Amino acid sequence: MAFVNSLDWNQLQPIFVCGADSNVLDDKVFISNGGSTITAANGNNGQTMNAYVKGVARGSFKIQFKLGYTWGYSRFYMANSSIISQSSPNEGNYASPNVNGLRFMNNNSNNVLFVDKNVNGTTSQILNTTGVSDTMITLWRDTSNVVKYKVGSAATTTVGTFTDIFVFGVTLQSPASCELIMAMGLAEAPS
Repeated sequence: MAFVNSLDWNQLQPIFVCGADSNVLDDKVFISNGGSTITAANGNNGQTMNAYVKGVARGSFKIQFKLGYTWGYSRFYMANSSIISQSSPNEGNYASPNVNGLRFMNNNSNNVLFVDKNVNGTTSQILNTTGVSDTMITLWRDTSNVVKYKVGSAATTTVGTFTDIFVFGVTLQSPASCELIMAMGLAEAPS
């Protein structure tokens, strides 16, 4: 896949772009299923894989995804678009100072899902749970800028009120994957 810039597109789409593992895609790290699935598969602690979801979220949005449930780490994050580097996707961007963000991390070797939020550079863990293999996670921001998420059939969790322009990304530690089910802006603010 050619290198493309996530910010080139206004609307969110359920497609991974900028996939990279030292800028090489092969049979061990790849994007498949029309761009909706990202995989890193080369044994325990094998290659990593990073990518962005196509587009940015300026207003309300909804994203649904499934984190991988093989041995490695599957991470999905939401970061402020002003601090990301298009050339090197990095989950650490969700926790940058002076912005807001969120990270979902599934470590299936221990069958544990962690959710961490960042508010102006202060990070805290808001969920540490087990038993989420092959479970859809829904993340959205409503028209009041309130960000919420829901893991499977669990109760909805309110994260906070964030007006940031967000970019979404994935970081995988082999063997791991992430499947995008939906990614869309629900209302578009003037840019």
